[in-house]
Amino acid sequence: MKKKIFYIVLTMVISSAIVVGLFVSSEHIMKRENPFVRRFMPHHIDKAEYLDLEVNSYYIAGLTNDTIYLGNYTAPLLVTAVPTNLGTKIEHQIRLDETQRSFRSLSVSVQENEFFVSDGTVPIIYKGNTNNWIATKYMQEKVYFSLLQPVANNTFLFRSQRAANGEHVLGKLNISDSTTFELYDDALQKQIDGVFDTDGQLVIDAKTKQGVYTYYYRNQYLVYHPQANQFVRGKTIDTTSLAKIEVTTLANGERKMGAPPQKVNSKTYAYHGLLYVKSELMGTNEPRSMWKQASIIDVYDYNKNEYLYSFYAYDHQGDKIKEFAINDNYFFGLVGNSLVRYVF
Repeated sequence: MKKKIFYIVLTMVISSAIVVGLFVSSEHIMKRENPFVRRFMPHHIDKAEYLDLEVNSYYIAGLTNDTIYLGNYTAPLLVTAVPTNLGTKIEHQIRLDETQRSFRSLSVSVQENEFFVSDGTVPIIYKGNTNNWIATKYMQEKVYFSLLQPVANNTFLFRSQRAANGEHVLGKLNISDSTTFELYDDALQKQIDGVFDTDGQLVIDAKTKQGVYTYYYRNQYLVYHPQANQFVRGKTIDTTSLAKIEVTTLANGERKMGAPPQKVNSKTYAYHGLLYVKSELMGTNEPRSMWKQASIIDVYDYNKNEYLYSFYAYDHQGDKIKEFAINDNYFFGLVGNSLVRYVF
């Protein structure tokens, strides 16, 4: 009887050790060796509700705990405020403190009770309050930019182009009595041309006040650490370390994309230390049928440079989610002519 008990206990111990060993090994493979295997969270977002916006020209300008703000590409100074319960939407017309100026690419960003209107081709930034939606001139003719994100305390992160060769460069803008900026020359790494191969999206984490720049065409992102005033590199789960793009130079010297590029990372959002990335690549053993009915969102701890998990965001009436935003309770996305809200 004692021998039987001994062998049973021994078998249980060995079995448990094997299971633990396999788990540790799989964790190491997932996080370090990167064979591009996803860990899916079932029903991580659920209970989808849709609000018909009637047109598809909206973009997400900001999100607070109680309101999501939508900008409009066809009406650049119009902001639509939608309560997070998807109740009655309210339209706000932004009034600038000047009217005799031409713009090419106006965009609006809302943070809590402040908002910014900017056009990097002018270049100019206006600042206002959501109490009255009046914007006054805040910065002009100091630095050109193609991407701009407000961080905190009159500080912005931006992406610009070098005057000498047109290559992308990241920078920080400080607006006070005297407006200054600095460039991070070594942040973006050139692989082909320094323009298309370094293209990506810049987002700000409203909780941590950190910026994250994610490349479109390679498995890498850059995290801005305010205390150290530098960008630190991280990697996404896929294995595309070199941008798979072709760049051709026209007779007039202008450069353009050749063959359709293979996009790796699409839209991104950062919140509470997590980076959410809409991926464009299929992982190992993933059913192709799911790609026809949903988008995959990969989640990372961007300060630890660790992949955590993935989840599905489903299509709506044949349309995929174009962009998304996250707060403590909800996942919002723009899909077709609709705003979708999922519960975490």
